[in-house]
Amino acid sequence: MSRCLQGFSAVLIAVTLLLIQVAPVAAATGQALENRGHTNLVIDALILRPLGVAMVGVSTVLWMGIAPIVAITRPAELDDSLEYLVLRPARYTFADPLGHH
Repeated sequence: MSRCLQGFSAVLIAVTLLLIQVAPVAAATGQALENRGHTNLVIDALILRPLGVAMVGVSTVLWMGIAPIVAITRPAELDDSLEYLVLRPARYTFADPLGHH
């Protein structure tokens, strides 16, 4: 198994173990019902925002791959694809306040 895959597996296991411990505590204390519609700040800061940074990179590369095709076939929809694939994930990751998702 390559080092990259081993590192990814270790991170995935660590995140899973963290979530297994956090979810029952939140449910037992009633925070899940009180914060309906708001993500826990710790989960948002430690898990969701780093995933958001990764998704901004992945979606930007994806958009750069499909942008020429969209520009040729449907030039009026180029802004729509940019909005959905790049700007929304970037706005969530860098502009939205913590815990409001």
